[in-house]
Amino acid sequence: MKKNGFTLAELLGVIVILGLLLLLVFPSVVKELKEGEASIDNAVEQIIKNGASNYVENNKNTYPSTKNATYCITLSTLVNAGEISKSLLIDKKGNELDLEKKVEVQIQSGQKTYKMNDQCQNS
Repeated sequence: MKKNGFTLAELLGVIVILGLLLLLVFPSVVKELKEGEASIDNAVEQIIKNGASNYVENNKNTYPSTKNATYCITLSTLVNAGEISKSLLIDKKGNELDLEKKVEVQIQSGQKTYKMNDQCQNS
């Protein structure tokens, strides 16, 4: 008698093995995706900080390096000045960032720090 196809036991065995492989691989894939999302956020934030730093350096008359000064620069200002590209301003979900978000530049003791803020007050 000629045997065609697979038995139910063989098919179940293959399904169980594939399920076990999936259980072993899936957590590491999820971990890599989360790390990738975090690295995207860090990269975009670094691009924005570098753009703000270049903008402040190129506009020293508008943003003098006085002690204890705080300046606010919108993302749209950085895009219009050509310091950053609008196409780079995406979050980890692929959505464009709001161009009205602000970069807060604080100068204390000659050191400049850059932070992303929704609300920012010039001093």
